[in-house]
Amino acid sequence: MCSILDIPGPRWFHPGDPIWRVHGDAATPIGVTTGLLMLAANPAYAATLAAADAVESPWAADDYLHDLIEIATFGTVDDAMVTIENSHRDRASFSGTTEHGQYFYGSDPALVEWAHAATTWALLAAYQRFAARPLTPTESDQYVRQAAGIAHLQGCRVSPMTVRELEQLLRSSRDRSRATSAGRRAATRLRETARACKGVVDTSVTAHRSCVTVVHAAASLVPSDVRRALDLPHRPMDRAAVFGRITRAHEGLGAPMLTTRAPIAVPSAMRSRPA
Repeated sequence: MCSILDIPGPRWFHPGDPIWRVHGDAATPIGVTTGLLMLAANPAYAATLAAADAVESPWAADDYLHDLIEIATFGTVDDAMVTIENSHRDRASFSGTTEHGQYFYGSDPALVEWAHAATTWALLAAYQRFAARPLTPTESDQYVRQAAGIAHLQGCRVSPMTVRELEQLLRSSRDRSRATSAGRRAATRLRETARACKGVVDTSVTAHRSCVTVVHAAASLVPSDVRRALDLPHRPMDRAAVFGRITRAHEGLGAPMLTTRAPIAVPSAMRSRPA
């Protein structure tokens, strides 16, 4: 399979950047699934999952997030911009009423800004908990700034620029997590359809992305309001529980763990670099 790293062309980020480390680690699938759980706890995104027929097959949404994150981080500028533009159109196509009777539209800047903050926090939290070499505080702030650059291109007007600002934003928006039947069903289906981890030692990244250990690790990371909204069990996990010699489910997995095929991008005049 052709890796997106094999496609020639200028890129926004490089191997020394914190965002490259966070988004290319074996812990990244945990962060993506954590982010999906946080989105599922938001009534607007739960309604979007339902409209996209992803409640019964939430791994399709998980794959979508993987592709967006990987191509924006590791792809060429052209491929990244085409992917971001497509994501923006996808979001804008959804609107309606949540299960609580509130109107929403996918391109709502406040909703997009919250979703970006939630997924950025999820990816960073997974990396800091499960990666072999966590970021320093300075590197963590740099990661948030680099992620904010991508968020700007995705339609965010303002984004947190430090870990402290990121955590403050999420603490102040806990009311966005509310129980819905669609959100709870999506979370249940993630657990029910996750693959058994036995055999993942073959370094199959696809199997690693959707295995039961990843789901349990992701559920262990979500904030308490998300856990309550989705009725998730509370099972604390650390790096040893995922990558240790006891489970051995993910031995041999190294970074960058890329599975996304690069799209063939139309040459784009939008050469903006994330701020």
